[in-house]
Amino acid sequence: MKTLLQKNGRNTCYFEIKEDGVFVKNSFIKELHEYKVHFSEIYDDETVFRKSKDWVLLLITLSVAMNSILLTIVINMSYHLSMSAGMVVFIIALLPAFIVTALCNNEFKTVSSKSLAAAKPINFSYSKKEMEEVDAFIVEIRKNRKDYYLKEYYRVDNLIPVHTQIARIHWLYESKYITESDAQFIIDELETRRIIKGQ
Repeated sequence: MKTLLQKNGRNTCYFEIKEDGVFVKNSFIKELHEYKVHFSEIYDDETVFRKSKDWVLLLITLSVAMNSILLTIVINMSYHLSMSAGMVVFIIALLPAFIVTALCNNEFKTVSSKSLAAAKPINFSYSKKEMEEVDAFIVEIRKNRKDYYLKEYYRVDNLIPVHTQIARIHWLYESKYITESDAQFIIDELETRRIIKGQ
């Protein structure tokens, strides 16, 4: 799985694993963000963020709406308003409920996301139905990152100084990308090359 597409209403998030990093494309209603995050800028830490609905605020909004309806009934009965005048009073009475709903719209939504620590944001929607797919995609990112580093660093290069290559092999070993025997094998190759060059 090299790509992941997530849709949330009119918003879409697209992720694609490239040879040397992850391409991210976020399309919002009137905005488009595109960028690439190189494997060297992606770290191991993950963060899960969950926010549930604010039920207290939801109950307050419902209470305001119910009180607006009761207020409209009382005013209509007290002043014997016509149908059109009663509708105007009803709309005016409901204004506080509309204002609270508009200002606190995000508080009525359940939000769940997972972020991969990186120099640029890599944020996934992480609802229950998306968890398995997102986790599998993160595993794929890590696998491709490992393959990239092995291809770049686990080799003998005649143009790069031996001490730099040995430092890279140590880094691969410390990062658990290679075993001790793998590290020793390539270091022996590099040391042999250094001895031959020195002669």
